Amino acid sequence: MSLPEVENLEFRKITDSILLAHQKKTPFYFSCCDGLIVLPKKGRNKKAIALDLNIEPYLIDQVNRLFGPFDNYVCTHGHMDHMAHVHHWENIGANIYAPKPESSYLLDLHNFYEGFGFHEELDFHCIEKFATSNKYHPCKKVSSFELGGSLEFDNATIETIPLVGHSKGHSGFFLPDEKIIHISCLGFDKPNPSSDGFGPWYGFKECSIAQYIEDINLTETIFLQRADFLTSSHAYIVKHPDTTPFTYMRIKIKENQVKVDHALLSLNGYKKSNIRMDDLLKLDLFFPKKKLQGFMLDLYRYWESKIINKHLKQSKYLNLL
Repeated sequence: MSLPEVENLEFRKITDSILLAHQKKTPFYFSCCDGLIVLPKKGRNKKAIALDLNIEPYLIDQVNRLFGPFDNYVCTHGHMDHMAHVHHWENIGANIYAPKPESSYLLDLHNFYEGFGFHEELDFHCIEKFATSNKYHPCKKVSSFELGGSLEFDNATIETIPLVGHSKGHSGFFLPDEKIIHISCLGFDKPNPSSDGFGPWYGFKECSIAQYIEDINLTETIFLQRADFLTSSHAYIVKHPDTTPFTYMRIKIKENQVKVDHALLSLNGYKKSNIRMDDLLKLDLFFPKKKLQGFMLDLYRYWESKIINKHLKQSKYLNLL
């Protein structure tokens, strides 16, 4: 099959009936993510299915023209880069599915604001500006599903995998018919084999490093025992038995711990009781906040404080101060 050319959109063939789509340039920091297109296949699905393909509406229209009609769209979780444009899949006639409890975030921005705990530290206007910058619009109707079960569309089966270290509703997908595991935002974010990325993201209070490690181990087992291909939201396609994604994610978490440990040791003269989060945030351990301002500075301070706090709890040096 010859893949069509669309400006600002790249299609990558995984199998004869499954494509990965990638928006090259995005309107803002957290506007889009890569996703899968499950093409119609005799004896499986009569119409196309989109899995976690959060791209801008004008590109959704082109994808629909090329491969549609789409009757179902499945979202992996309620982070902004996975839900900002989902409303337009609904506009073209697709039924929208998303995991509990984050399915409600696609319906109302207040649910997103409170569900991720922003309301404990940030004003709602901050999140409104964030949503507007990413062109978020709410959906009208979303069908929710429990993590760990399967979704059936005609004869197409999509197994959902709880990967809740990233968020409490974060789901991976396994397509048994095509032997593809999609790990969404678990943390493999290398655009190509020679590049680098941020790695696992656990910038919310609900996230857990220990759970993240369990999720990495689980997906590695599924990949090695059941899958031929691995895809994710911000990376290249990986073929069995290449374990690069799992090694990469584990190393990134360890490197993050080292950053925080070194930061603690750099605070000469500080005692444990005197260390403030502001002292650590000023070091820009994870994000270049000195270049940020306004609502983006508030958001990045919020996210980084949550990441640092998780590593503080695991640091052997904190108890020595």
